[in-house]
Amino acid sequence: MKNEKIARLIGEAKLLKNYDDRAGGASDEEIASLEMDFGITLPNDYKYFLSNFGFASWFGGGVQGLPDDNYRFKKYSAVNLNTIHHVKSYEKENYLPVPKFGLVINTYDGGGYYFLFSKESERAGEVGLFLTETYGQEVSKFKSFTDYLSFLVTGAPDPEPVDVDYDKIMDIIED
Repeated sequence: MKNEKIARLIGEAKLLKNYDDRAGGASDEEIASLEMDFGITLPNDYKYFLSNFGFASWFGGGVQGLPDDNYRFKKYSAVNLNTIHHVKSYEKENYLPVPKFGLVINTYDGGGYYFLFSKESERAGEVGLFLTETYGQEVSKFKSFTDYLSFLVTGAPDPEPVDVDYDKIMDIIED
């Protein structure tokens, strides 16, 4: 099933400096294995992205996914490696853990990560930004992976702000 909006957005991203993706995308078996490894069911728009592009990167942006095994920047582009890294990093005292149902699909350069909620979550399909400076609290969100990709490529739509518990942050700092 073709996802016209994602195909159009990737078409625009391909015009950006140093664009790269996985020619032919990831196989259905690789996507199923990713879901099985994390015990999740991915949203359809992200599955479409994986099966057609694998991952996407360009100067100053991108989305992690399933690069082929020989890709030289695999450790920066592989969603499974990135998710495992962030789960371990946020096991620190006072940090909120990475949510259970989904994947870390990108890092935030200021410190943090973008998390795609899987179908098992009450927030299925949403993408949230969780920051280290808020001790792992979410600060903004997108309604879907497609909206998140659109934001990266076109600058719209803006993410929705999420209420941050600043009292909790002050309690952590004062301890």
